Amino acid sequence: MKSLNKKSTNLLASLLLSAGLLQATPILAEEAAKPVPQPQTLVTINGRNISDMEVLAFNALQGKQPANTREAQVKLLNQLINTTLIAQQGEKAGLEKLPNVKAAIDMARLQVLAEAQVNNYLSTHPVSEEEIKAAYEKKYSEENLQEYKVRHILVQTEDEAKKVIESLNKGADFAELAKAQSLDPSKENGGELGWISRQQVVKPFGDAMVKVAKGSYSKEPVQTPFGWHVIEIDDIRKQKAPPLEEVKAQLTNELRQRKLAEYITELRKSAKIELAGAEKPKKEVEAK
Repeated sequence: MKSLNKKSTNLLASLLLSAGLLQATPILAEEAAKPVPQPQTLVTINGRNISDMEVLAFNALQGKQPANTREAQVKLLNQLINTTLIAQQGEKAGLEKLPNVKAAIDMARLQVLAEAQVNNYLSTHPVSEEEIKAAYEKKYSEENLQEYKVRHILVQTEDEAKKVIESLNKGADFAELAKAQSLDPSKENGGELGWISRQQVVKPFGDAMVKVAKGSYSKEPVQTPFGWHVIEIDDIRKQKAPPLEEVKAQLTNELRQRKLAEYITELRKSAKIELAGAEKPKKEVEAK
């Protein structure tokens, strides 16, 4: 194999160190909005031109960060040359026609197109300052800043939970009951969960937890997907909200993920998705 010339490695180095090109992880909306440079050929292999962007894409598909040393850049390009030479032999052998190879190529294409559309969608639907502020105020509201030192007893049925409450009403010790009857691993510590906020637990548990007074326990069983709970609140404290700038990046990412989830939901609603072997709606069958 011919060694890379100085001109090629210098060009590759400058491109790998630039900020606006393909990354190993999805590009942020601001990056996606930047104009993409035109590809430049770095090397030609048996008549097949390999561009700078293909080198970057090859690097990204391997989950690697851009190479930032001359040695790493030369190694990367040589890896792509080797891969291209092997792939060319695969093409000559007609391997792309094999069902499993064709399926893999098709799925790789779908993945790249999907990621490109994600970047495109986020760039055209940016998160506004107003959305970030609203998310901050909701996440760090007075209610959500409250933390509770919680114990709980988890049982299988509502009747079992009611019997636990009856025992507590008669003066039984919560921690001892938890050790004896709870199904949760926290039973070893008398049912103690430590300090938790409403956002950290499933909704039914959180809704019930915030209604229990300090030093008391839930007077009615609380049902969650895990079973039936009796909740005790040992203490309550209020956390201080972090400055907006400190959590702005995190909130922005959460809002982007929410926008993307909503976008995918709308795509699914408007799409015609048919599962092989599934029964067709009666009206559709009658129409035929």
